Amino acid sequence: MVTLLPDLVTAASSVPDSAKRARALATVSRARIANTWLRLGACGIVAAVATSIVGSAAPIFWWAGLVPVLLFDRWMFQRLLKLCLAGDPPRSMPRFIAWTTSQSVYGNLVAVMLWFSPYVPGETLAIVYIFGGLANAAATLRSSVPLSIAGAGSTIGFLLGLPLAEYLVNGASNPLDLMPLMGGLLLLAFGVNLWKSLLASDVAQLDAEAAVLRERQTAAAAAAAKSSMIQRMNDELRTPMTALAGAAEHLRRVAQSPGARAHIATLVQASEVLRLVLNDLSDLDQLENGQVRIVAKPADPREVLRGVVSAFRAAAQDKSIELFVDLDPATPALLEMDAARVRQVLFNLLANAIRYTTHGGVRVRLSAQPSDAASVRLTFAVADTGAGMSRSQLALVFGRERLCAEGEGPGLGLAISMRLIRLMGGKLSAKSELGEGSVFSFTLDTPIAAARASSAA
Repeated sequence: MVTLLPDLVTAASSVPDSAKRARALATVSRARIANTWLRLGACGIVAAVATSIVGSAAPIFWWAGLVPVLLFDRWMFQRLLKLCLAGDPPRSMPRFIAWTTSQSVYGNLVAVMLWFSPYVPGETLAIVYIFGGLANAAATLRSSVPLSIAGAGSTIGFLLGLPLAEYLVNGASNPLDLMPLMGGLLLLAFGVNLWKSLLASDVAQLDAEAAVLRERQTAAAAAAAKSSMIQRMNDELRTPMTALAGAAEHLRRVAQSPGARAHIATLVQASEVLRLVLNDLSDLDQLENGQVRIVAKPADPREVLRGVVSAFRAAAQDKSIELFVDLDPATPALLEMDAARVRQVLFNLLANAIRYTTHGGVRVRLSAQPSDAASVRLTFAVADTGAGMSRSQLALVFGRERLCAEGEGPGLGLAISMRLIRLMGGKLSAKSELGEGSVFSFTLDTPIAAARASSAA
């Protein structure tokens, strides 16, 4: 036991002494408070059995006196727990040590009654009761060495003193009277091994908690460094990118020849893609930190879709692919939705579809189905005639939502889209076959704005 105490100190060496003391005493306090009623019940059973062995009501009176003792013990450790939780543990505890010793002595008085009863089973029950007290001390007081000594020391004194007292009372003439003493020493040796095992488990728990704390601190530092880097990169790149986009737009307005306007339109589109990448990086950081909030406002989903598609008309023409739009006429004109986030998801899906399509075309569909009287289930689908994906590639896309530095998992825009759709309460799905293209779709349950307004009125 003594050899393991330095290990306990070493395992928590990174914690200030006051914090370590507060933690140890709080552990003791919680254990003592939790087992108050168990101790009362167990001692009540012992008192009832001891009454028949002793032949008097003395054990019952002992238990009646034990009730206020244990309740006062509970109250004292409740006060100690409050001090520890407030970060102000007592530096020295002479009163707690004295109290723990005295209540342990009082609790073991029933063992004296049983030991000197006229029946032989009294000694056996006394030994069992004493070892129960030692087990209780090992379970509740081991986190504090002074309190462990105060609680277990007196109990060990009864364990060794009762056989010796009986030997002396009988005139010190019968060595067999010391046999319980030998048995007590043997059992005590096993108890010390148990105590060491409990201390070793405490050391392991401290090591594990310290390792978890270090991992959390490392992860927090890495997240903070990543967020800072992303923020600095956004700040550094946005200014020249804005200037580039503005200059390109000005050139497009003043260009004379169709060829020049086409090249400048490509430059404008490239600046828009760069802006989207920067927004995606910022959104990914906010999504991982839980800072993105969905703000639903009245919006026309058809206008949202038309605006996204029009932004890709030039890109589709440059690749000589068709771009189709199918709008469900049953789609309500005004729904409660976060139009900016829906637009962002559609932008990412459509950008991927055009990027990986070399022939054929891309078709964007919007359909609506009533989910109840006040809401509609919208389904957005982006289908392309590109190279497609195998089942293993699809499993990789949806099985690894986090972006990997080595390029594994979905792209940045798709990873963000999956998280945004989940935040909006929807679901992203995909169907694809090699050589036959892919279909990415997502559904959203959106309240009808007019229905909400009428219900509020």
